[in-house]
Amino acid sequence: MLDRDTIVGPLQTSVQRRLDDLARSVDLADREQAADLAAREIPLLVEALRATLATHAPDARGHCPVCRSRTSRLLFRRRGRTPCRAYLAAQLSLGPAIEDVVRPRAKHLRRRRTASLSPLG
Repeated sequence: MLDRDTIVGPLQTSVQRRLDDLARSVDLADREQAADLAAREIPLLVEALRATLATHAPDARGHCPVCRSRTSRLLFRRRGRTPCRAYLAAQLSLGPAIEDVVRPRAKHLRRRRTASLSPLG
């Protein structure tokens, strides 16, 4: 059986190296080369991000199956309303303000209990 680190370590290194190479290439390129690089690489980056977010698609209750902690699954604990880490990181990196994405929830109107003047209750 393979150790997790023997697979994950080189994979992380490879992905980080590829991203560093892309960033360096953009810094060194002139406008025309940068446009060619963008036309070639942006679709690949978009597909990579979509594939990552697809694995974090929420279940029927709106919870991310990847970000859920193991203890909450095993102990059936009620989870708080926290966003999926992958979607949160993507949203923060891509830019628009969080107010554009998250709509405030309507507050429930509760009737105040008033003291009843009726002898029945």
